[in-house]
Amino acid sequence: MKKTGAFIAGLFLSLAGMAQENKGGISDFMKEEIADFDKFMDDADKEFIDFMRNPWKEFESEKPVVKRVKPEPVEPVVYDENVTPRDAKPVCLTIEEILDMTTSEGGHKSVIQLNDIDKITFDKPEVIVKKKKDPKVIIIEEKTADKPSVQPEKEPVVKVPEPESVVSPFIISQPVVEPKRPAGTSVKNSPLYTAQAGRSKIAYVGESFYLSDALSGRCRLNGLDENAIADAYETLCSSDYKSLVADCGQIKKDLQLNDWGMFMLIRQISDTYCATANESIVMQQFLLNEMGYKARMARKATGDKVMLFVATDCNIYARPYITLEGRNYYNMSEDNTQCRFYMCPKDSPKAKKAVGMRLDATPNFSGTVTTFTRYAQGSAAKVTVDVSKTLVDFYKSYPQCDYSVYFNAMVNGSVENELISSLAPLLQGKSEADAANILINFVQTAFQYQTDEQQFGYEKPFFVEELFYYPYSDCEDRSMLFSYLVRKLLGLDVVLLDYPNHIATAVCFKGNVGGDYLMVNGRKYTVCDPTYIGASIGMTMPKFKTVAAKVLRY
Repeated sequence: MKKTGAFIAGLFLSLAGMAQENKGGISDFMKEEIADFDKFMDDADKEFIDFMRNPWKEFESEKPVVKRVKPEPVEPVVYDENVTPRDAKPVCLTIEEILDMTTSEGGHKSVIQLNDIDKITFDKPEVIVKKKKDPKVIIIEEKTADKPSVQPEKEPVVKVPEPESVVSPFIISQPVVEPKRPAGTSVKNSPLYTAQAGRSKIAYVGESFYLSDALSGRCRLNGLDENAIADAYETLCSSDYKSLVADCGQIKKDLQLNDWGMFMLIRQISDTYCATANESIVMQQFLLNEMGYKARMARKATGDKVMLFVATDCNIYARPYITLEGRNYYNMSEDNTQCRFYMCPKDSPKAKKAVGMRLDATPNFSGTVTTFTRYAQGSAAKVTVDVSKTLVDFYKSYPQCDYSVYFNAMVNGSVENELISSLAPLLQGKSEADAANILINFVQTAFQYQTDEQQFGYEKPFFVEELFYYPYSDCEDRSMLFSYLVRKLLGLDVVLLDYPNHIATAVCFKGNVGGDYLMVNGRKYTVCDPTYIGASIGMTMPKFKTVAAKVLRY
């Protein structure tokens, strides 16, 4: 691949030189250089196909990682004042570890807390260096903060309690939402939306697209040995596939798809253009590779089946996987049981990136919407939202991902607007504590509780919109909604508290707020449990007061 980089660098240097010498002739020169580059990439494809013909290496997939160690409670826990009085003494909860995913350096790495300084030993100084940028400064501050001898000439400072912060009225201003694609815009006039020769109809996310049929019926397998699969892949490489790749790129842009949306589109195209599931897998790898994604097909050691392993940018749960060159590839096939298999031990030269699972923009889907209304108990909080069925179906296609995917996901513009315009007026002028209590009461009482196992038969974390669409939700779903509302409406930092069979949140308030809390990197986070029905902020479920939680920062 060093040759590829050198070729590209040389190409642009040559173009720059020609531009200085002869601006008029650069167009012809560019055509020649681009043609040479296409030939170079064709040569790279040929080299890869030749490599595919070699005996594939035997692997065994790793067992799927299970996110939930223990099952969630079948019934939600209801606050009982006789068990935990509201004026109970606040407790500083124990932290098992802090997983800071706010930076690339901190991803999945524990962070040492001030409370843990006495546990640090000098036989492992590298731990301190890795997990604190300047631990010496922090330690000095901790040890000398209460010594009056530091500045004896000054009068003793009397600590004045911080006033409670008040929610600013600006939050009720119209939020900035992503505009929906108006019906009948110019994009509908493109060939993708009109039936014509050389194009086949593909149904995807409730819409009909007319894509280049250059690959339709082109992928044929005469067997499942290395040569047969390489022959099919070579046929695809030699076809006029670039028009189809361009169509996929245009749909991605029109619908604001993320990488997972592109993966699902490619799967639908391949299933439509291929006669068998195995041939579809071959085409899926080919198209994913051509669009730059890391994907590898594999042949099961027993049975005549081909599977597809895809690299993703986050951990995926409940799916078998294999680690190659430090990156996890997950089995995204329908047959995703753990097994032995044979795989070409090399990526396509065009496969450069993992499939991104994050939703930095909400997909721009058309289709019907359903209206849902949720009422809080003991409060005027009432929210009516319109949720797209197509969007919910898209979310349902998602594998179980890291909580970061749901925590950071953008919310549909219409749903966000309806949420903010309904709840913001209730919070105006309230203290942070009162505003947070209004929000947590809404999340606790406006939604019915059921575990994912009861509702779906498998673990399924929700995106925000899904809480309104489905009749039931569980602890992690409510934690995602509450954390979203607090960040959006109050502008406060929120972390997740991850227990073996429960998820709660903790909020870093600006003012002085009482209740149970944790110290995270020197900052106080007050416990807020959206599934502890009837409990105010600062209250921890009794059984978790003595259980160490993992703190997840995103």
